[in-house]
Amino acid sequence: MDLVVDATPLIHLSRSGSLHILKGLNARVYTPRSVYEEVVAEGRRLGKPGAELVDQYVQEKVITVRSPKLKMKLSTQATAPTRVSDWPVDKGEAEVLGLAQELNWTAIIDERVGRNLAKLHGIEVHGTVYLLILAYNNRALTKEQTFTAFKRIVAEGWRISIEDYTAIMEELEKL
Repeated sequence: MDLVVDATPLIHLSRSGSLHILKGLNARVYTPRSVYEEVVAEGRRLGKPGAELVDQYVQEKVITVRSPKLKMKLSTQATAPTRVSDWPVDKGEAEVLGLAQELNWTAIIDERVGRNLAKLHGIEVHGTVYLLILAYNNRALTKEQTFTAFKRIVAEGWRISIEDYTAIMEELEKL
């Protein structure tokens, strides 16, 4: 399985000290140029933690930066009154979806709208927690390390409802 990763998973994995799991997934990991710019360039400009680490992983070729061949027009309620695209998400998510569709790879997106769009377009989609479980299944993390990584991601500001947190903890307990 190969992956196209959005900004939110990269940000939270890097800030929580869990980005290293990408090395143990036995998968190619791509991210579009717009996501790289958001996470690394904008992250550096704003002094955000994790930006340098993501760039290091790009330099080490753990993460490959590649944008989809097909450029998509974007439209959101904030920028346009009418919908001119099937991708009413930000540029990074649109490019993740486009690249995942182009390559027939799995999209890794945490935002609900992006995940729903992926499903509507027949794109396999998962979120950050899936990467932790995949790392566990590939023996890159122990069960305890998987729990710790998840708790660190939440502690670093990953927004999650109490219901989703409880459901994820129950799933992790089954590992």
